[in-house]
Parts: sequence; C-alpha cells; structure tokens
Amino acid sequence: MYWDVALWSARIWVILSLANGQLTEQEKATIVDMHNKLRSQVQPSAAFMQKVVWNETLSVVAEAYAAKCIWKHNPDLQKLTLGENLFVTTGPFNATEATVSWFGENVDYDYKNNVCPIGKMCGHYTQMVWADSNKIGCATHLCDTLEGLNFTKATILVCDYSPPGNFRGQNPYVSGEPCSMCPKNLPVCEEKICVRDNLFHPSDKPDVTKDPSHGSKMESVSSHLLILIVLALVRVWSG
Repeated sequence: MYWDVALWSARIWVILSLANGQLTEQEKATIVDMHNKLRSQVQPSAAFMQKVVWNETLSVVAEAYAAKCIWKHNPDLQKLTLGENLFVTTGPFNATEATVSWFGENVDYDYKNNVCPIGKMCGHYTQMVWADSNKIGCATHLCDTLEGLNFTKATILVCDYSPPGNFRGQNPYVSGEPCSMCPKNLPVCEEKICVRDNLFHPSDKPDVTKDPSHGSKMESVSSHLLILIVLALVRVWSG
C-alpha cells in the first residue's frame, strides 16, 4: 500500500514540477553500462555478482526526489525498501563521471574488515557494487539552489536501487573466483558477472532522441499518466 501511494505521489510531483535536466536514453544506458563494467572490476573479485538493469518505476521515484533539490538521502528509503546514491555537479552533467566518482570510493574501503576510515565516504561504492541490487532507476534535476550545499545552478543526480544494499555488518558481495557461486537462474558467466541466457541489455534500446515523433510520444505518455493518476485518486477516495 505504501508503495502504491508513494508511486502515485511521485508521478504527480514529476508531472507538476518543472521537468528540467532529465536523463537522455543514452545517459540512462551509460549509467547502467558503467555500473556493470565497474561491478565486474571489484577487488577482491566477486564469486557472485549480478548485472543491473534499468527500472522505470525507480526512475520515477528518483525524479520526484531529485526535483526537491535536497542534498541528503530520501527519508522514505527505508519504507520504500530502496538504496540510493547521490551526485552533484555545477558543470555539465556527465553520467560516466558520476559513476566513476562513486566507484572511486573503493580506495578507502577495507573489504576484509568491512570498514571505511573515519572521515572517508565509501557508501556510494558499496551500494554500487552490492551484489543483490539488480535494478536501478535514476534522474537528474537542475537546481537553482541546493538545500544542504552552498551551490547554485547545480545538477543533482539521484539513483535508486532495488533490492537495497549497505546493510550493517555485511560485505557488498562474497569474494571468490568470479562466477563460482552463480545460481541456477543465472548460469552464464559474462565479464565476471552472473547472467541469464537472454538478459536484456539497456544499451541496445533505440535512442528515442533521434525519433522525430519523440515529442508526441512523450505527450501521450503524460496523458496516460494523468489518466492513471485520476483513476488511482478515485480509488483512494472511494476506499
């Protein structure tokens, strides 16, 4: 029930808020591809690591929170059972730069003792390479001001993960020979990651920005969302 209410609220917020700085299809693919590339490069190597795939529901939640322009994690993450990473820049947004910056925290992470030195930050890295987190949805928003940071005209990136990671006392993955612990439903070893035989690659999606009818498609999607929202509100009010 909480998920339903949160999702409809998120969609309402996204539609009514100024939709600036949204991710392109290429940027979405870059975020997913960079996650998978870097997840395959963890040290020590992972005996089991999944690929992440793009999830539109998570991107809606991320976009709603990004539009609030707050430099701290979404307080509803625990209720939503999601993980989250944040990135901000005052320059042009670069999806590769964002993911590489998160992965760069690995230099401070002590896998053997599962600790991060005082004063250092490792949580973005551990969430990024959390083996069980296999869905991701992200969004950007151009903020005039950013609560929590003295930045102006800054672009914030919010990425939400499911299932969430960063559980206290747990390593992000089990170390060992790559793919040595792949489960039966993920039997194929691809670039040190356990995958299905028919895994869909988000980067294979056509670039909708090249489609001259993209604008009309987006208008149609927005109209459908508005209809769904009205129906959902009627259901809530009548219940």
